[in-house]
Amino acid sequence: MTFGELHPFFVHFPIALMTVAALFDVLGLFINKTFFPRVGFTLLLVTTVLAIVVGLSGYAAEADLEENIQILAAVADNLTQHATAGNLAVWLIVALGLFRLWSVLERKVWAFQGWIFPVLSLLLALWVIYTGFMGGQLVRAVVAAYQAMI
Repeated sequence: MTFGELHPFFVHFPIALMTVAALFDVLGLFINKTFFPRVGFTLLLVTTVLAIVVGLSGYAAEADLEENIQILAAVADNLTQHATAGNLAVWLIVALGLFRLWSVLERKVWAFQGWIFPVLSLLLALWVIYTGFMGGQLVRAVVAAYQAMI
């Protein structure tokens, strides 16, 4: 099994963790002002590390797919859209994770209060979910292309 073949396994963790992190951040706006944002922060840090693994495994999966020119030609548009969205998702997760880590380390008051991180986390979670849907479309296109070859 190649690293690229593990991409579908790895990808589910950041999707779930980013979504739950956003949920905790939003809950922190309305409920206990310390617990929920701290959990959201911790989940974002874990998501940041896992997003890098997912990005690298996605590059490996793309390289595996490029070995079959017929399949690649059939799914080129889906692959381009998913790869672009996935790259953006990874960079945005890393940027948000580093920004939030910086704000916590610098003891910024707004790091665990206010609406900045809940809104950013929620928007990023929606983008990650959308990217996952595009990944699903890519998988269906690959399966259809393989079936057409048989």
